[in-house]
Amino acid sequence: MREKNRLSYTEVISIAVVLSVAAMSVVPKFTEATQESRTCELIDGLHQMRSQLDLYCAQHENCLPPVNSFESFKTALTTKVGKYGPYVDDIPVNPFNNLNTVRFDGEPAGVGNAGWRIDTKTGLFQADDSAAHAAL
Repeated sequence: MREKNRLSYTEVISIAVVLSVAAMSVVPKFTEATQESRTCELIDGLHQMRSQLDLYCAQHENCLPPVNSFESFKTALTTKVGKYGPYVDDIPVNPFNNLNTVRFDGEPAGVGNAGWRIDTKTGLFQADDSAAHAAL
């Protein structure tokens, strides 16, 4: 005779099956929420950088930060010089490729070589992880 508080092997398997079916219906909703969260984070990063680049240009005679290297670009935005800056604490990470680097000109945005791309002629700052996100 089995004890009152113990489950049989069949009952344990039944509970595992029920929990597995429940998990299969919940996991896609979490995946969708994660995708939406990353998209919101990407848009926030774009907005932050675009607004701070606009401010930088307004305070530096319509010039972009130095674009000869990522490090000089980053330093110009994250360091206080005189009465201006810093504009950002750090370059935001693109949540779709986990990169916070910025590349300048070259191939159109969306090739995934960096987290972000800036067109030095127009000042357009874009995501570099996909063509769809480059259009945001």
